[in-house]
Amino acid sequence: MFVTALCAITFLLFVIGLSTPALLVEDGLVEDLSATGFAIAALLALNTALLKNVSLTFTQRGLLIGTSVLSLVLFLSEISFGARIFHVQMPKMRGGGEFDGGHDIAILVFRVIRDAGFAGIVIALIGAAILLAVAVALLFRFRQEVGAMVRYIISRTFEFRLLLALCLLASAVVLDLIPSYKAATLEEVLEFAASGVLILAVVGLFWRKRPSGVGRAVKTKNTIRPHWPRQL
Repeated sequence: MFVTALCAITFLLFVIGLSTPALLVEDGLVEDLSATGFAIAALLALNTALLKNVSLTFTQRGLLIGTSVLSLVLFLSEISFGARIFHVQMPKMRGGGEFDGGHDIAILVFRVIRDAGFAGIVIALIGAAILLAVAVALLFRFRQEVGAMVRYIISRTFEFRLLLALCLLASAVVLDLIPSYKAATLEEVLEFAASGVLILAVVGLFWRKRPSGVGRAVKTKNTIRPHWPRQL
């Protein structure tokens, strides 16, 4: 259900963005909302990780701290590390533009490969093929462990939503390399969706791990089979 709702909302926002370009311009409403969402996620994750009366495992606290750091970096990236707010001149990038966001690292790598010509492209393709082959070999070698890990993540709401947010962000970075208006629109929508997913992931974890005296327990009949992932 969660993934279905997320896809529907993302598609709706994408269509609205195509029909209303002003919402998705640089420093526009959607980008401001994304920055606000990442800031909220960073604060919520750090606050939840530091709470003493919340029953969290060591791994969950570590993931929360990592989520807080990641969200903070994403927030700073969305506001260009304060360059536009404080009128700071950021370093110039090779091939044009300014280095004012985390995604610019991928752009720089792409430009270096492109400027290297045919030889650089061939080397990059060979390197990518080697990495892919190694990844496939490792997945086959540890397929049972990987399968168990995948089942664990799918069955855990917080970990699943965190992985989903990372996939959205990775897709946004790839779209940033495509010189297309539709790609740029979808990139902004995915970043906004990722900020919302991060917030929901942290809030959901806190709500499940909150002290027993917080909130009112409501008993409901569980009609979902235990082995079936709720978020799907």
